[in-house]
Amino acid sequence: MLPVRPVHGPRGGHITSVFALSLFVIAIVGCSNRSSQPMAPAAPLLRASPADGASSVRLDAAVILDFGTAVDRATVESGLHLMAESDMLGECPDSAMGTHGTMDAIMNDPRMLRHMDQVHATRGAFSWNGTGTVCTFTPDSLMRSQTRYMIHMSGAMLEMMRGMGGMMGGGAMNGAGDMMTHFQTMTSDGHSGHH
Repeated sequence: MLPVRPVHGPRGGHITSVFALSLFVIAIVGCSNRSSQPMAPAAPLLRASPADGASSVRLDAAVILDFGTAVDRATVESGLHLMAESDMLGECPDSAMGTHGTMDAIMNDPRMLRHMDQVHATRGAFSWNGTGTVCTFTPDSLMRSQTRYMIHMSGAMLEMMRGMGGMMGGGAMNGAGDMMTHFQTMTSDGHSGHH
């Protein structure tokens, strides 16, 4: 049997060394039991850059989607579109379309959103990392200064992520299941444009 000697407790009282040893053993066993259990893998999280709400974004910035897992490239490349608010407010080459409306109105109008994707989206090229988890869209030319941009991600892309147990890291969803994020570019002289 272990010798019982009084030791001082945290409030000046006495506890025995056997009791202190027992607490130590319980703490060690409890920790080892918790660490031996396998942790569940984290769900893939789709992150977009520039982040939703970002400002002072460089005019030469690329749009980067990090899916956290390998995805179908064709679904992403057909479902990712970048568009400038100035194109939404400007005249349309298709005279049958008339005016487009505001960015907020277009977000919630699936027909108009499809038109913007097909006719007014920023042109560019896609590239991927080696594992197929990160897609980079690089515009063919510099973005416009002091302009609000929208990244439109189709419902098919988000459905693909949901099928893999994934989720989106931010943005606004419309009734058709599409996701949109927004950012603001800097001025051409490198300032944010907010005075």
